[in-house]
Amino acid sequence: MSKIYEALKKAEQDRERLRGQVRAGPVSPAVAEAQRDVTEEDYQKLRASVVSIALPSGLHTILVAASRHGEGATTVAIGLANALGKERDSRVLLLEGNLRTPIFDAVLPLAMENGLADFMAGRAAPEALVTRLDGWSFSVITAGSASSTAMDFELLQSLLERLRPQFDFIIIDGPPINQYADSSILATKVDGVILVVEADRTPVTDAETAKRQLDKVGSRILGVVLNRRRSYIPAFLDRFL
Repeated sequence: MSKIYEALKKAEQDRERLRGQVRAGPVSPAVAEAQRDVTEEDYQKLRASVVSIALPSGLHTILVAASRHGEGATTVAIGLANALGKERDSRVLLLEGNLRTPIFDAVLPLAMENGLADFMAGRAAPEALVTRLDGWSFSVITAGSASSTAMDFELLQSLLERLRPQFDFIIIDGPPINQYADSSILATKVDGVILVVEADRTPVTDAETAKRQLDKVGSRILGVVLNRRRSYIPAFLDRFL
């Protein structure tokens, strides 16, 4: 966990530097555009890291989860899915695996459709779940019209097995690891996990607790995304934990 700690401390230093820039004056349009470019570049680096792991190891299904709410796991999952979808026309599916607090309908341009909860309740077939977003490079399965937060993990595993031949990558946005048991169980159903921590919010102890929980269930941690929200830029820590 030393790399996580070092990254969190570095982000704190970056935050103080950026605060000084804000006090010095407003950000120019050119600087704002450069910051957006860097954000896109960081997701491309994350994509390259994932692809480099996937090619030799057959990595297909990836869980993206944070230690607790509000650390940007959904943002990272969407950014990664979009970046992967631009890689040689890769077929990418983004699945909302967070039935506790689903938000895809609020952050993505899609109408409420049948989703994961509807499939688990027997109200929708797998073929009716997948939605293609116009202007985006990936497909989506939402949480759906969840009347219950119960996750049927056996049904989820059967769904992943059915969808696996249709997609090169399946990215799952999971609920907070330290707050619900769902992500720890989901971690055993996928090929790898990306842990998201937020630089100006996540205590090192929370990151350590999340990692220990993932280690406890024998999951494969691919790496950590240091997510610096607001003025901060997501950065992928290339080395494994």
